[in-house]
Amino acid sequence: MDSHIVVVFLAFLALCQAYPNGTLIPVSVCTTMTPNAAYPPAGHGAAPQPLNTSPYTVTVEGTMYWPGQYVKVSITGSTYFEGFMIQARANNETASIGRWMEAPETVVNTNCMSLVHSSNAKQTNITLMWMPPATNVGTVKFLATLVKSQATFWVGNEGSQTLTYNATVAPTMAATSPAGMMTTKGPIGGGNVCVMSNMLLLSILLKFGMEIAGLF
Repeated sequence: MDSHIVVVFLAFLALCQAYPNGTLIPVSVCTTMTPNAAYPPAGHGAAPQPLNTSPYTVTVEGTMYWPGQYVKVSITGSTYFEGFMIQARANNETASIGRWMEAPETVVNTNCMSLVHSSNAKQTNITLMWMPPATNVGTVKFLATLVKSQATFWVGNEGSQTLTYNATVAPTMAATSPAGMMTTKGPIGGGNVCVMSNMLLLSILLKFGMEIAGLF
């Protein structure tokens, strides 16, 4: 097998591990929402920044929630963020509730039903949609962890307001897929490139291995 191919493959692998996507967030982080100091290779290696210095705002639209109606939640910042994790919680509990609609550069982390980043693309604004549970769960608040860099992040950014349950019929079109969900990115994108590149390089390695074994 060509040693140059091995070197290139490992270089791509290291690059992608250095900028993980939120699907890799472990269960242990679900409650604290604090990035693990030992994750990934070198860990975040730092404590959260003071919350009163956070450059980010989590804006919640409305003051009530209805069964079957999406709630719009926006994250904006005076500077970019490369990663985030957001949850809805009821009555100051630690479990995440409801479900999130995936937007560009996001994915649902099924370990704790949070919405998280799917790449390290730099963003300054993102609009998200949250679907509440079908029953009254009490007062709902939103919490977010925003990551600017591996060592610079803020934990516990609270939504602009809490939501209370409304049992009346929701407005028309409430449960339809909302349009206009957009993000504003900086010049650097990309975790998906890592996934595609690693798959391509892995297939090359397998082909060379099979040739050496005399299978081709």
